[in-house]
Amino acid sequence: MGAMFPSTCVHAQDDAHRMNFYRAGASALDHLDKYQGSVKGSLAAARIKAEAGEAKRILALVIETLKYRDVLLELLDKVPLLKLERETFRPKGTPSSRNLLLVLLHDLLFSTRTRIEASDKWPPKAAVARHQARLKAELVRIQLRAGVSSVRELGRTANADVQARYVRWNPNIDASRAEDWSLPALHKHLVTKGFTRIEKAVYPVPNGKYFMDPHLPDYLLVFPPNTNWWAGDRWYEAGAVVLQDKASCFPAAVIMDEWDGGECIDGTAAPGNKTSLMSALMGNKGTLYAFEKSAYRFKTLEKMLARAACSNTTATRGDFTQADPADYPNVTRILLDPSCSGSGIVNRLDYLVEQDETEDEDRLDKLAAFQLQMIQHAFKFPAVKRIVYSTCSIHAEEDERVVAKALKSGGGKWRVAPRAAVLPEWERRGRVEELGPDAEGVIRCLPEDKTNGFFVACFERVEGGVKTGTKSIRTKRPREEEVEEVEREAEEDGDGADEPKAAKPKTAAQLERARRKKQQQKQKKRRT
Repeated sequence: MGAMFPSTCVHAQDDAHRMNFYRAGASALDHLDKYQGSVKGSLAAARIKAEAGEAKRILALVIETLKYRDVLLELLDKVPLLKLERETFRPKGTPSSRNLLLVLLHDLLFSTRTRIEASDKWPPKAAVARHQARLKAELVRIQLRAGVSSVRELGRTANADVQARYVRWNPNIDASRAEDWSLPALHKHLVTKGFTRIEKAVYPVPNGKYFMDPHLPDYLLVFPPNTNWWAGDRWYEAGAVVLQDKASCFPAAVIMDEWDGGECIDGTAAPGNKTSLMSALMGNKGTLYAFEKSAYRFKTLEKMLARAACSNTTATRGDFTQADPADYPNVTRILLDPSCSGSGIVNRLDYLVEQDETEDEDRLDKLAAFQLQMIQHAFKFPAVKRIVYSTCSIHAEEDERVVAKALKSGGGKWRVAPRAAVLPEWERRGRVEELGPDAEGVIRCLPEDKTNGFFVACFERVEGGVKTGTKSIRTKRPREEEVEEVEREAEEDGDGADEPKAAKPKTAAQLERARRKKQQQKQKKRRT
């Protein structure tokens, strides 16, 4: 028994450390409430002693709690823990019970791990846990009222230069109900709300004006950033309009381009905005399978699909990567929007904290590995012709590099779709230094585009894409024929003399490098 004592001490020290972590965060909030000032200054002024790494964690906790403070206070109004658990959260505690509750609720509801990092025996954690189900239910209600696709979008914006607010018209409601919920009817309704439609896009959108988005003109309306006409409005309550950022609409728009009637999958469907748009673009016909692994998020997905009248959609609580492709022989299109760093969301305040670069890289590597796994699993579906991969990240590690790895692992059976099939009028494309010429086929969005930061790539199956010698049984695009001609010339010049005749199919980036190499060789010959 004596051998177990050191381990017990270590656990006790860890628990005390975690409890002190939350107390330190609450103390910093107390100081901010009393004296204002900066967050970093409050940590020092509150005499919070912590090593450099721990101080960064406390700072991040305080900043993130401040970001969601309004929502957390609203939750405490709905679920009055200070009264319900007054024995634990005493009125005159130090740090204050209210701010201790705020940091605990932040970690439970908004942190990456969505849990309080402390012993279950710690009274404050146990007190909060007793009301966890009610807290989460109230948070979903707040999210639905706000019309945002994720609870993380409920935070205060860190970008004061927001120039537009987007509202998506949902045709499923008009098609499924007797009353007129058409787009012309919406335009008429907006007149009663005091809005005038203008034909040309203007940013920032003038007060009292709106226009149809130039890239998604069939269903996306653009309003002034301070607009909230939908609050309590029958169009919003009926599901006939959906609040959705423009960039978030792009994946569904790309995956459903020239849809041929085949079955479709949304591999990571919750909260359901992209899924409901896919359903609408399918005319609420055909079959759409929506996967969601999380039980909590699955409930949100079900509510969204019901509200948006997505009658062609079958929601499945399960992990897409565990789905047997053989069970879906008629699926031709798959949308993947997996977990990511969220670095493109404009209301993130992470930039106020100096991140541990090594830790950040480790996290990105893990996310990228999971993202790649999802794409590779989608490749296995026998009839799939098109796969769209998207993130709300601006990091190449999660974007172009994942696409490049997926292409490399695809055995020449997949390619990046050409620009013509991926919203060709959108100007900002991928990073050439990461993807070469394939960068033209992917979409990037940044806040200066009046959207969240976003990334969209579309993979197309290469029909009969296995090459034999210099012949290919698939139809080539002119660009591919040009590059293959360069390769043949290189072989004739002796550059490929040691390579076997049946070459492994090359990615577009490799083909482009071969073309540049050949050009350099010709220039060198001219100089000599």
